[in-house]
Amino acid sequence: MPAEDPTPANEPKPHFFPRSVELDELANALPLHGVEIGDKRVFNVWGENGVGKSSFISEFRESKRMSKEKVLWIQPTRDEPLDDIPEFIRACAKTIRYPAKPDKERKIAEQLESVQRGKVNPIVSDDSILITRSSIANKKRAYINQAAASSVGRTENVREDVEINVGLGESKANNHAEGFLDALPLKALGTDLTIIYIERYDRLSVTIMDWLRDYVFPAASNGPYRRSLVFLIESTDPLKFAYPLETWGDWSNLTHDYQLLPLRNSDAHKIALSLEPDPKRASYLKYSSLGYPADLQAAAKRTGALDLAPAQHFLDSLSKVDQLKLAALSLPQVVTADEIVALFGSEAPDLFQWAKELPTPLITASANGKALTFSEALRCEAISRFADIPKFKEYAKAWQPLGRLIRNIPSRNERSKLLLLSGLLWIDPQLCSALFKDQASKILPFITESTTLFNRQGSRYCISHRLRTYLQQAATSLKHPGVGIVFKKASALWKDRVAELEALTAQIQANLEEREQERHELSRKQSETIAQIRIHERATGDAEKPNKGGNIFSKILHLGEEVDSHSPEALRKHNKTLAGQIQEKEREIDELKAELQNAQDALKHPYVPASLP
Repeated sequence: MPAEDPTPANEPKPHFFPRSVELDELANALPLHGVEIGDKRVFNVWGENGVGKSSFISEFRESKRMSKEKVLWIQPTRDEPLDDIPEFIRACAKTIRYPAKPDKERKIAEQLESVQRGKVNPIVSDDSILITRSSIANKKRAYINQAAASSVGRTENVREDVEINVGLGESKANNHAEGFLDALPLKALGTDLTIIYIERYDRLSVTIMDWLRDYVFPAASNGPYRRSLVFLIESTDPLKFAYPLETWGDWSNLTHDYQLLPLRNSDAHKIALSLEPDPKRASYLKYSSLGYPADLQAAAKRTGALDLAPAQHFLDSLSKVDQLKLAALSLPQVVTADEIVALFGSEAPDLFQWAKELPTPLITASANGKALTFSEALRCEAISRFADIPKFKEYAKAWQPLGRLIRNIPSRNERSKLLLLSGLLWIDPQLCSALFKDQASKILPFITESTTLFNRQGSRYCISHRLRTYLQQAATSLKHPGVGIVFKKASALWKDRVAELEALTAQIQANLEEREQERHELSRKQSETIAQIRIHERATGDAEKPNKGGNIFSKILHLGEEVDSHSPEALRKHNKTLAGQIQEKEREIDELKAELQNAQDALKHPYVPASLP
């Protein structure tokens, strides 16, 4: 059954983007010719929102290369959230895609449909083709019992008049996993790889994810249901930050992150030309979109209707030098004096004032006069005039990091706080208080509550990986204090912190070694005491007496007398004391190990990066 097309018949198909370099990189990362032991199994395509992850993966699936590769695609979360295992399997059946062998799609879909209904017929499964005797398959004899079914690799009793499930797994979830994998084609029969593509991970319930991790992944890795299967997902951060509480079971150490960046200039220009035949307007689309596919498409719909005549007339009235300045000022959607420092450095305030005073309705000032908005017609005409000029390309390159940061963080208030933190790597309450003093009470809640902007590990936070590079580059171009004085203060604090942690680590290790020696000595004494007790027991037969603590009348007779320290009673008492001392030492050792782990972990989370852009 072919994958259902979510695009209505009367709407145009989504446009695919020519990312040839990225397509090759993903193809090289995936085990397209079969999963071997140790190969990666969980692949995470990550990048900022709007970078085109879903379109990129769709383009990869429908590419010429995939039409030649023996790869089966399943996309269960395409249409709706999924709550239970049968729903997941049914969604898989509806979204089968086999570019190289479309004729196989319906058969695989039907087999998966049988699984979700609980009626798996192994006679037509790939496993049974390899291991079922033809005489049994032809006669369709019923298996006598579960063991008989197991002997030929069956998961179902087959009779002419009734279908009876005899699941071989230890639970219903295990049976579902075996049936699901059994419905997928084997590598030995011509399918090199099956990809389960989850573009909306949040659409999978905890039940389904637990089932995949605990049943499907292990069964796919070893045993009779082993499959050349990988799990492909999307996110906005590397896997360990995107899903910090998620574990991948047997595949936890078999993960791979692939970052998808905005379109390269060459690819953006190709797409712009495909959407806008006018080369001048296409040049504007390339620069104004900053490489974001959705932004490029949206701008293409607007530019076609622009009346450029007033902008052309206005620009013609200016010198070439001034036209170039306006072209650079047209790169931002909104022009502010503090942000165009990234373009013009110390000249930014004067150029902002100059643009503000230009006699044209194509440039409007905000109510407070601190921001300027250029009409899209003016931006389009100005940029297109200088798109191929080296100096303008320098301006565009300088603006790109800040432009992308503004796109991702539209709020000036949030951007100002992030820029202040741009020179930091890992942030904890201790660092925040030391750096920002009284202002820490405002900055720390921003960090802890902005879950989309920061990644968290325990009590430490770092700026999201998808923003960090843009943020640091923008802060550097703006000469922001975040990469200046804040970075320097944090570096000094980290230097002191490292010295403190290294001294603490050395002290803990010394204490740990001392406690372990003490425990060893106590264990030796306990062993000797136990040996003495056993010698006494064998010599006196005391071990056979029901009351090993000694006769009550014997204790009364010896009341007030000093007890022999080598008597069985004293030795047992001493052994009990030693056991308590050993237990206490083990508790102290565990506490020291936890302290050592914390100190070593802190050393792995520096306050500042090794270098800035």
